[in-house]
Amino acid sequence: MTDSSLLIREAELLSSRGPTAICDVRIKDNVIDAIGELEAHPGDTVIDARGSLLIPGLHDHHAHLVSYAASLVSVPCGPPAVTNENELAETLNENPGHGWLRGTGYHESVLPNLDRGWLDSFGPDRPVRIQHRSGRLWIVNSAGLETIQEQSQILPDHERARLSDSKGLLYDVDELISDLTRSAPPPVDLASQQLARFGVTGINDMTPANDKATSDWFTTLQASGNLLQKVRLSGRPELTVCQTGDGLTIGETKVHLHDTSLPDIRALVALIFESHEQHRMVAVHCVTEVELVFALSAFRSAGSQWGDRIEHASVVPPKLIDQIRELELGIVTQPNFIFERGDAYLKDIPEAEHDFLYRCRSLIDAGIPVAFGTDMPFGHPDPWLAMRSAALRTTSSGHVLGIHERVSPEEALNMFLGELDAPFSPRVLTPGQTADCCLLDAPWHEIRNDFDSGHVRMTLKNGDVIYKSA
Repeated sequence: MTDSSLLIREAELLSSRGPTAICDVRIKDNVIDAIGELEAHPGDTVIDARGSLLIPGLHDHHAHLVSYAASLVSVPCGPPAVTNENELAETLNENPGHGWLRGTGYHESVLPNLDRGWLDSFGPDRPVRIQHRSGRLWIVNSAGLETIQEQSQILPDHERARLSDSKGLLYDVDELISDLTRSAPPPVDLASQQLARFGVTGINDMTPANDKATSDWFTTLQASGNLLQKVRLSGRPELTVCQTGDGLTIGETKVHLHDTSLPDIRALVALIFESHEQHRMVAVHCVTEVELVFALSAFRSAGSQWGDRIEHASVVPPKLIDQIRELELGIVTQPNFIFERGDAYLKDIPEAEHDFLYRCRSLIDAGIPVAFGTDMPFGHPDPWLAMRSAALRTTSSGHVLGIHERVSPEEALNMFLGELDAPFSPRVLTPGQTADCCLLDAPWHEIRNDFDSGHVRMTLKNGDVIYKSA
């Protein structure tokens, strides 16, 4: 916006602690030009906020954009859409065809022993691959396994071996599966448009396999207008040499731990040290206590730096909280899983450990920096659902899980307002700041009791409207 400006009249602004005052906000040349009681200029586009809330654009600090885009053209195979064996069979067979059928979100509660044999007997007559909701496991039928093995002939022997399980259970091969089975790029444009509807203007993509090719692709998508959000790209060490720009920056070295196959701790220590030498922080995936203990040990040996992160921190026993604080590690967690998976947690996890799950309040009180992400598509992509879950700590059936970990609505919102490169410091709208904004349709006193993305009226990135409600 260089020839004219946008004037938002009578918008309610927030400080880090809550509502401040009703102000006018002028946006010009992609930045917030002025805040106060302002006169309209000739050529101004004027929007009457009518006292509704105007906040910085939301930042999802842990996302997997390409997988989310792929999920939009996939079949849901787990709760809440599919809850038992019969529903799974019905869902799969509602999709006859000849190419790949991609399913997502499977969980053992639907069918404890889903494998190649079951898919051959009860699934459609086409290649089928179903992803476990953890993202670690793909389950394929015989037609799918045959197709994968034919296409994998160009791969080294050790990689082909990872794609040949007799039961069709393929672990930790997400990148290989994607390269071998993808016939067309996933609809990133549709995924990006949906995120704009939620008020999201930036994401930190935490996919471990992100590399130079991913960086180049995202840059092309942004230049074409198919990727509306700013992206901080975390992933492989090789990202260090990639060029950055206004729309795409390089984030942490991402380490994805699996407690059943932990790496040599000396290798992880070396990776942390080398990343720090290259002025990159490190983000370590920890969804179990074992993984968290292992990560903390590695940071203790390599030395931690401000900005190093634990991703998920799904299980944090009290004895580890002090260690996290002493190492000055931040945590990016996903309270949306309390709502999405909480009923399964109540059933499967001992009651004494319920307060260990996706902690918020106790971490904040201990002085540990905390921010939120959705983990889309493994979690629901709507950050407002995550805010509501953090404030209420209720499962989808209405049970309370971890009541002592509740945070205030103000704190829940702030967890999505940090800069992409400084997620633990909430932004507030000030003159001179890049105009990434989200205008709601109600004031804060209503929003704080009704976290719902349906309240998003308009989303702006760099002063340009990327979403406007009908």
